[in-house]
Amino acid sequence: MDILPFIIKAGKLKEMKRKGWLRYGIDGESVASHIYRVAIISMIVGENLSLNVEKLIKMALLHDICEANIGDITPYDMEKKEKIEIERKEMKRLVESIGKREYYELWEEFVEGKSKEGKILQEIDKFEMILQAYEYEKKHMKNLEEFKKEEKNIKNPLLISLLEEVKKLYG
Repeated sequence: MDILPFIIKAGKLKEMKRKGWLRYGIDGESVASHIYRVAIISMIVGENLSLNVEKLIKMALLHDICEANIGDITPYDMEKKEKIEIERKEMKRLVESIGKREYYELWEEFVEGKSKEGKILQEIDKFEMILQAYEYEKKHMKNLEEFKKEEKNIKNPLLISLLEEVKKLYG
């Protein structure tokens, strides 16, 4: 098992900037900081919705980890289907190196929305990006509607209510 190399790769995400914000000249959050807040939101929302919180947090921590090797691929870089196939290959390779096939299965569950936890994590991932867009709009005085339009993908009532609070706070 190559545990230390896996940990070191994950650490690279602390320095990898999210490309969507860079396109707007915002040298902001790293992939790791996005993952961190997604995990925090997952813990709180998961408890409120009586979901399997441990599973949800593991999914959250794994959901973008393959970007350590392939980079942050945005919708401007390639089609979603192609992106997922590249990520699938990299996730298999990464988790095989530490003998944790179940990590790949959790990641697949997220990507495919195969469970309540996978579905809500897809929405949490979007919610976190939208929240970040509101924060950056206020801080950098930029129009980030491109990110905020993802609100249409938030269906969970708890996340919708949180989104309404975000709008009041930053609107």
